[in-house]
Amino acid sequence: MYTVDSKNILTPQNGLNIYRGRTENSICLTEVAGADPMDIGIKTDAPDQLNQVLKTRRSKGIIIIGNLGDPYNKYEEEYLLTRKCLQVIENNDYGVVISTRQSLIERDLDVLKGIARKTKCAVELSFPSFDDEVIKKLEGEEVISASERFRLIDVFRENGIDIIAKIYPIIPFVNDQETLDIVQRLTECDILGIDFMEYRLAIKKSVRDFFYTEFKNRFPEAYENFISEYEESGELLPRYYKENLKTITEMCENSKVLCGKKKLTDWKRKYENKTTGDQMSIFDF
Repeated sequence: MYTVDSKNILTPQNGLNIYRGRTENSICLTEVAGADPMDIGIKTDAPDQLNQVLKTRRSKGIIIIGNLGDPYNKYEEEYLLTRKCLQVIENNDYGVVISTRQSLIERDLDVLKGIARKTKCAVELSFPSFDDEVIKKLEGEEVISASERFRLIDVFRENGIDIIAKIYPIIPFVNDQETLDIVQRLTECDILGIDFMEYRLAIKKSVRDFFYTEFKNRFPEAYENFISEYEESGELLPRYYKENLKTITEMCENSKVLCGKKKLTDWKRKYENKTTGDQMSIFDF
């Protein structure tokens, strides 16, 4: 663990990464520029920096938390940085989309409810499989089970908080033929959207060796089947890619569930004031 001295607490797209790096033993390693991706960086002054930035802005927006590391990793119980940042977001009347694979997020239900009363508030949960053993091999031993994730959907929906389900990573011969069943189940859960990451897995060159080594070690039989048909390239397309993508899109549209990168990105970028009905984009400031 190391402390991150960040000059810019938010990305141009309002991304906030309080923790970054290897917050769980995932098969997909997140590239962290200028740092060791196997270690965890912590922005200990994130709440203060965030508060200073949000107070100076003329218009509101949606803050995106958790793209480079799970905000509810093992250090959060001690540091409470995610909770403090959510309180800053609520106090400044901003919205939030927060991603996690941990049930610790339920601790902050009170703050999330406060945000949801004013504007958009969504929790993003991943559903790469229904099989808990497969989930652990994909995401790490530390993550919660599929049934726990479905329980969290019920908890948050009952409290007025939207859910975005992310089907990721999708790996041929591991979980690609399970995605239709996952989407079908999720469309029955009264959720806002399903993000299937364009139904492909892109692997940066810098972390490609790591991914394929882990793929071979964690799923040896699937890897042998994979390598007989594919190369160790930077982009993995599921089997029956076009057919399944068309079916998934139709299932979401028929259930009025947002899907596709553009629709979900547009939703995240558009601020909504539930107290007055005024709406604006994050690009208004």
